This record gives sequence, structure tokens and C-alpha cells, in this order.
Amino acid sequence: MLASTTRQRSALSGSLGRTDLRIALAAAAALVVSVSASQAQVELKTYMDDKGYLNVRALTCAQLANTFQEDADFLGAWYSGWWNGHMKRHSINVNRAKEGIHEVIVYCKAHPDDKVVDAVDAYAKKVQAGGQ
Repeated sequence: MLASTTRQRSALSGSLGRTDLRIALAAAAALVVSVSASQAQVELKTYMDDKGYLNVRALTCAQLANTFQEDADFLGAWYSGWWNGHMKRHSINVNRAKEGIHEVIVYCKAHPDDKVVDAVDAYAKKVQAGGQ
């Protein structure tokens, strides 16, 4: 009876030990991924000149994709207003603008060498052609 109980405890603690190890490894992997992702992001001011200006025509998709999400959203809203001003529009479809910002960011992540203005232009042409 004593040998049987000892074997059961040993087997039980062995399986719990493996489970704990798996959980610890998964947690460590998740931490490494989150740290890597957060290090890849930079503040928008990183791309400003010495006077504090950001050249929006020169900004690349890689730069947009590497900013924090709130900075990318801010730039997306700015580009949306800039484009609508260029087209002499004085209203905004909020849902379409949010979707457009999202699509431009997704596009930029897939095409890091493109300019953001070109990504915005491509999205605007898609909308004008009835693609959304």
C-alpha cells in the first residue's frame, strides 16, 4: 500500500511539474514576444526634424507601422483631413474614415517601403471606384 501511494504521488507530481513547466515556458514566450513588439514601436516625435515638424509626404509606411497605435491613428486622422481638404470636402463619414485608417495601417505593414501618402491615395481611389 505504501509503495502504491508513493508511486501515485510521484506520478502525480511529475505530471504537475511538466504542466507547470509548460505554463512557465508559454508565459516566458509571451513575454519575449510582447517585449520585442514594444521595442519595435517608437514615438512619433522620432521622425520630427529639429524644429518639431514631421514631413508627412516623406513618411514611409515602415515608419507609420512602427509608431504606437495611437500615433498611427492620429496620423491617419490627419491624413484623412488633409485628403478631404485637398478634395474640397467639408464633411466626414466617421465609420469610413476609421476603416480607411485601419486599411492604410494594414497596407503599410505589408508594404513598408511605400510612402504613406501613396497608401492613402490608393485607398481613396479604391473608395472612389466603389470598392468600399
